[in-house]
Amino acid sequence: MTGKSDSWGKGNLGLDRTAFVRHHPSELMMRALFAGRYSGVKLDIGPDTRVLDMGAMYLNNLVPFHDRGAQCFGVEINDDMAAISREAADIQGLSVDVRTGSNRAIPHEDGVFDVVLGLNVIHYEDDTVGLRAALAEYARVTRPGGLAFVISAGPRHYLRANAERLGPNRYRITDGDFRTGQVMAYFDSLDDLSVLALEAFDSVTPGRSLEEHADAEIEFYYAIAMKAG
Repeated sequence: MTGKSDSWGKGNLGLDRTAFVRHHPSELMMRALFAGRYSGVKLDIGPDTRVLDMGAMYLNNLVPFHDRGAQCFGVEINDDMAAISREAADIQGLSVDVRTGSNRAIPHEDGVFDVVLGLNVIHYEDDTVGLRAALAEYARVTRPGGLAFVISAGPRHYLRANAERLGPNRYRITDGDFRTGQVMAYFDSLDDLSVLALEAFDSVTPGRSLEEHADAEIEFYYAIAMKAG
């Protein structure tokens, strides 16, 4: 997310013109982490579970954990976005500790989280070096026996499909929204995601999701990256 933080705020998100609208948790996250039959992982969540959401925004992805009694934490890229998350917490009656930070600078101590969520935020790095640093930082704050769940856009995602490839893991958005012209660090393949994640974690379960709609496709790569207990 480094170098792109100024583009995120109430103006670009339209929140200066509309009231808060409740958002729902990622269906991909729910299948991969809660269902058991898809990825082989089924989390056991309770009052001692500590969960961190990178790019927490409306806190929608923390709600399933909060509902199960987990201790919830969020990180946002700038103070304006952190304020949005805190407002979302107040409106929804959620207890969430929200702090300002980034993929490569998480404002928490080593090994304190059972689950680290990185849903469509890691590609806001600039290149392979940034991806490696972000994954290492996710691993730093994950406790032994814990996991990080990382999602990023795949090649057929509408925002990435027309992007200009500048080199390994490096793409310029050419047809999007306020992100047009920004350079993103996408994983070149699912194997690429697995290899890079294994540099920081002890095991990785990868996956891919594709939705085909009339006017757009949405493809995601994901990895459940685990630290040995």
